[in-house]
Amino acid sequence: MSGKDQLIAWLNDAYAMEKSMEETLERHAKDAKGAPDVQTRIERHIEETRLQAEIVKGCIEGLGGKVSGAKSALAGFSGAVQGMMNKASSDTMVKNSLSDYAAEHFEIASYKALIEAARDLGEETVAQKLTQILHQEEEMARFLEQKLPSAVRGTLAEAAS
Repeated sequence: MSGKDQLIAWLNDAYAMEKSMEETLERHAKDAKGAPDVQTRIERHIEETRLQAEIVKGCIEGLGGKVSGAKSALAGFSGAVQGMMNKASSDTMVKNSLSDYAAEHFEIASYKALIEAARDLGEETVAQKLTQILHQEEEMARFLEQKLPSAVRGTLAEAAS
């Protein structure tokens, strides 16, 4: 496999990752109805995630590759299952926050690796597009980190009452 083929394969992984996150975030936005600022930010990130998937798809196609149908289908199923695993309970906001925070950091690491690969292969346009996505993922991770303490406190207050 050439370096370019490897980059395309990794981009397909990123595309599947974004499609999976879209499913998960849709469920988490519904779970956050009691926290309007969190719900609004998650809904905004759903739109960012959809756009990110399209950008990644464009990178794949721009490199002469095709989006993997199998990976995309598996991602959709995976996102649906992950979203259902956290059934509504008193600590749903905390569990969703932890899950989303971890997922954002996985995405951050993935995009850093993809940017490095693209630059190493001389694909600066791809690297620039992925850097824009990286910044959005970092922004979302910071938001989740800031909101985690209030989710924990809210859950504990609910448990005490």
